[in-house]
Amino acid sequence: RPVAPEVLENASTVELLTEVKRRRRLLGRLPVGIAILGGPCVGKSSQAEAFRRSFGACRLSAADLLSAADSPQADEEAAATLAALIDQPQCRRGFVLEGYPETAAQAERLQEALAGRHVPLSHAFVLDAPVDTLLERCSGRLFHEPSGRLYHSQFKPPSDAGIDDFTGDTLTASTFDESSIRERHAKYIEDMKPLMGMLREKGLLREVDATETTDSVAA
Repeated sequence: RPVAPEVLENASTVELLTEVKRRRRLLGRLPVGIAILGGPCVGKSSQAEAFRRSFGACRLSAADLLSAADSPQADEEAAATLAALIDQPQCRRGFVLEGYPETAAQAERLQEALAGRHVPLSHAFVLDAPVDTLLERCSGRLFHEPSGRLYHSQFKPPSDAGIDDFTGDTLTASTFDESSIRERHAKYIEDMKPLMGMLREKGLLREVDATETTDSVAA
């Protein structure tokens, strides 16, 4: 999608040169196939965005791939959707999957869909943090609806309280329900046991301590 001329005109020379240098660095990097997995509010979005910028890969979330139905057919449809998306030009440098696959069955369908394509799944990073840490992070989330940018009232506050740093739009606070978060986390733990076993067997699993700051985890 083209960028409006006024957006480029308003960017500083330093910002423009920094972006040009970042893109030049990407030219020497091989395509990647990465999955970022973890419980609710563990930091999947932040890490997926960090990988996207570092490798120039396209970023795809579980919401992009999964329908509301929970069935083998839905898993096959998600794998087919993924295969179609990564064949598009914007994914020529690979892909970063955010929160997908969620189960061993989805991982099997994913491997089948990627067979024979130029970029296989090479690493699955599983971010781990205690449930109390996840609850703390979930409780202060803020987001900019048009762009999806995430903030946190304590860990990553906007420059002006409740206001997006780039547009000046009002941020939306995420709904926080402790019992719901605990239920989601319990289901995540249950689903991850066979999935982690499969990923470990295939040599894809990378476990990451996600209790530190976003920058520390990315490093």
